[in-house]
Parts: sequence; structure tokens; C-alpha cells
Amino acid sequence: MGWMPEPPTPAPPPPLPDRIDPASLSRLDAARLDAEAARLGGVERATRSAMSPYERHLREIRTRLEEIATERRRRERTERHARRMSVREQAASGEMPGLDDALGGDPPPLPDATQLSQVRAHLRTGGEVAFGYPSRPGVVSFTDGRQMRSATTWGEARQLYADGWEPGSPGNPGVRGVRVHLIGTRVERVVDIGDVVVAAG
Repeated sequence: MGWMPEPPTPAPPPPLPDRIDPASLSRLDAARLDAEAARLGGVERATRSAMSPYERHLREIRTRLEEIATERRRRERTERHARRMSVREQAASGEMPGLDDALGGDPPPLPDATQLSQVRAHLRTGGEVAFGYPSRPGVVSFTDGRQMRSATTWGEARQLYADGWEPGSPGNPGVRGVRVHLIGTRVERVVDIGDVVVAAG
């Protein structure tokens, strides 16, 4: 950290005139009331004048803080874009297999004991997601068209997939939907199994 100068000692505010008791105001004539209001108005103007340099100081501080916040947002957006591009490249090269290929692949990209809540998954567009609802993460539902079962480990999901079950729910034939939510949010949706890729290892 660089050397920080000591903040200047603020000047004392202009002195206030003696206060007139509210009960005594009724006994003052109009000229005296006007004079009292004028005195207080003068002190108010002097106070605002004394505050003016500090207000400019505060505006400059707020502006510089916003400039720093802008740079942080720029870096975060650049990093997010780079991560998404990396995911897309890995998905295209096969380094990150699609969920359907990963479930049916041999050898499997992940140990069977791996909890689905620990699997790093992404949409093919690059956004990082987790399986299940935000309030109930790490669950993938499978159906045989009539029944529905839930998998919470990679091994359970692979076994159901090997037995012919598809991600989804009964009553939606041909729809291979996996419920996911965006990491760090409560945004959730159902996406096709082919639109999800997983990181091996």
C-alpha cells in the first residue's frame, strides 16, 4: 500500500445564534421573526459554503470508486467470456464429452461413486451449471416412460442409462430433459441431454 496522507482536520461549523424558545416566538413581532429567520438563513449559507469543498471531495471519491468498479466488471466479463470460449473449444474437441456420451462411454470419465452435486457441468454455450434444482442440487431424474427414478451418483445415472432409461419424466416421450440450474443463481430450467457437457476427472 502506498503512503496515504492524513485527512485534513475539518474546520468547525459556523456558530449558531442563541435559540429562541418556541413558547416565546408568539410574543415576537413580524420584524423580529424576519430578523431571526434571516440570521438562521445566513448561518445556513455559511455552513453550506464550508461544506462545499468536502462535497466536491466526496463526489470525486465516488467517481473514482465507480471507475474501479467498472474495471472490475470489465475483468469479470472478460474472464467469463474466456471460460465460455474454453468450454466451447473443449466440447468441440471432445475433451468435455456430452452428457449422453459420458453416461454411455467406456471407460467412464468419472468414478461411479462421484456425487452428481460434485460433477462440473456446462451448457454447450459455455455457462456453468449444476444438476437438479437450486434447493435440491445433485439429482437427475430418469424415466422408462411409466416410472421415474432419481440418481444422485454418477454410477446410478450410468446404470439407469445403460438399462435404457432416459433423463426426463413420464408423460414426455422422446424428450430427454435434464434439469439444471446456473451456478450461483436460482435460475433453473430443463435442457436436452445433448446440450450439457461434463468435465472428466
